[in-house]
Amino acid sequence: MNPVAQIVGPLPSCASAPVGQRTTRSGFTLVEMLISLVLLSLLMLALANAVSGMGQTEDRVETHVAASDDYNLATDWLRDTLGLVSARLYTNNQGGMPAQIPFFDGAGDHVAWIGVLPARFDAGGRYYLRLAVESDALVLRYAPWTGAATFSNWGAAQSLTLAAPVSSLTLHYQDPTSGNWSAVWPPPGLPIQTLPNALLPSAVRIDVDGADPSWPLLVVAVRAAQSCFGRVATFGVGDKGQEC
Repeated sequence: MNPVAQIVGPLPSCASAPVGQRTTRSGFTLVEMLISLVLLSLLMLALANAVSGMGQTEDRVETHVAASDDYNLATDWLRDTLGLVSARLYTNNQGGMPAQIPFFDGAGDHVAWIGVLPARFDAGGRYYLRLAVESDALVLRYAPWTGAATFSNWGAAQSLTLAAPVSSLTLHYQDPTSGNWSAVWPPPGLPIQTLPNALLPSAVRIDVDGADPSWPLLVVAVRAAQSCFGRVATFGVGDKGQEC
């Protein structure tokens, strides 16, 4: 025997594997790699959509909470200002009405009155106030009370937007005697002797249409400032310090 052959040993055969016999290989094929990449891409896409959905849900929740806070603040303003109305009486020259009436202009699309702004709103004191829709927004205007019987220069008054956008405002006023609701105050044709002593409605019903988010029907109970109930204002006399 050849000495070299004894040392090296038999050489491997170069013959191919028999037909039908599969050879064993390690690693992944190209097709397997492509399938893995596609599955990974689908998984990443699903995760990205889930994270995006969570972010959108959080944004909607924050928007809803902010809108709820705005609504609560607006209704607090209305309850605080419209809920306590000055009943100070002013000389009235209109026919068919009592000789003295408070300043309360109640119409179907606006209401104006003398009320008190709470001190927590950095205002405080008596003001002329008006609630109406202006430029597709529910606006509360207020101007310092001067003692005059009426106020009409609302364009120069300060304003607070309570809701926007708003398409319309519908107001009704409750007669404390009959409980009926009227689109104006005082109700037309109501006998003078049947008007309440304070000459004010017992409640105001506020229907805001077109707000986003929508406003439920709001009813604000009206109370007369008792410290000035039945008191007749005298212009030019220093009685502006009265608490009414």
